[in-house]
Amino acid sequence: MNLLGKFISVREPNIRYLGLMTMAKLAQIEGSVEGAKKHQATVLVSLKDADISVRRRALDLLFVICDTDNAERIVDELVAHLVVADASIREEMVLKIAILAEKYATDLRWYVDTILKLISISGDYVSDSIWHRVVQIVTNHPQGDLQGYAAATLFVAVSPHRCHETTVSVAAYVLG
Repeated sequence: MNLLGKFISVREPNIRYLGLMTMAKLAQIEGSVEGAKKHQATVLVSLKDADISVRRRALDLLFVICDTDNAERIVDELVAHLVVADASIREEMVLKIAILAEKYATDLRWYVDTILKLISISGDYVSDSIWHRVVQIVTNHPQGDLQGYAAATLFVAVSPHRCHETTVSVAAYVLG
């Protein structure tokens, strides 16, 4: 993994692509993910690469190395990067962010906030299954505090004159 770490630090995009792709494949083997996680900062930098194929491989590797320890940082970085991401990678990024946020959410309020950020940044790329899932989680949560939090947050989100239609749909379900 250390040698691959050197590959993903090289300026040449083809070598960086190969390093990211190989590291993602190796990280899927049990026990190898810790070695790949050491290079998380370098992989995050690769999201800003000029080459779209390098950005895709960086996204794939981040998806593979994400766990409960680094999920919030990776998801927050991906959401921040979503603002400047090309349209060609946005749909894949939105889907992977939603999966990681749901899978590793230790706080459901963070999950709700993350999905609402996704909708506000890239609402056209948020599929129905993503926003339906957040509605399911909020409405089926055994304690009413999550629904109250989501309702208050959504009320603020739909208050401006302009908000995405998906935000309005989520708000309609949660607010009733």
